[in-house]
Amino acid sequence: MSDRWIVLASRSPRRRSLLEGAGWRVDVRVPVIDDGDLEPQHTTASEWTTALAWLKARAVRDVVLAEGGELTEWPIVAGDTVCEHHGELLGQPADAAAAAHMIRGLRSAAHRVWTGLCVLRPGQERRIGAIHAVVTLGDVSDAEIDQYVGSGAWKGKAGGYNLSDRIEAGWPIRYSGESSTIMGMPMPLLERLMKDDRP
Repeated sequence: MSDRWIVLASRSPRRRSLLEGAGWRVDVRVPVIDDGDLEPQHTTASEWTTALAWLKARAVRDVVLAEGGELTEWPIVAGDTVCEHHGELLGQPADAAAAAHMIRGLRSAAHRVWTGLCVLRPGQERRIGAIHAVVTLGDVSDAEIDQYVGSGAWKGKAGGYNLSDRIEAGWPIRYSGESSTIMGMPMPLLERLMKDDRP
């Protein structure tokens, strides 16, 4: 699959790395969609993430079609990730204070991490899906949280944290489900949506 190309509608280095690790060649196009301007209101995590993924993929598709060229022959993939905790959907924190508040709220409890995907294949209708994993964050100290938030590493991450980064840092984290779901590009779901037959 090393000769296959995907247009990734995301600036996320984690999503790009997962795709490249699976053998895809990736052309990154950042969608002009500001999640902060949108509110989930009464939608579920599955509905919200797939709706945002669809909006991002469509925005990039419109640009690609306007430009023409070989990109119009490549599938466009977009994803969106949120944390769900006690019925509340947590996206990317707006600032350091919000990041600290989110992480403290997730401490010593389990939460779900949802990622929705949208795949737009040339000549075919959109394909969407969502999947979740469960993450349990242990008793991280206030000092550890403050040090992490001060580093700025929370930026651009749903729930304010990156799974592999926090595991490497020694935070007490357990999870069930696909790690790629938590990182924003669930590879088994992508493979299903990319198939020629209906998922």
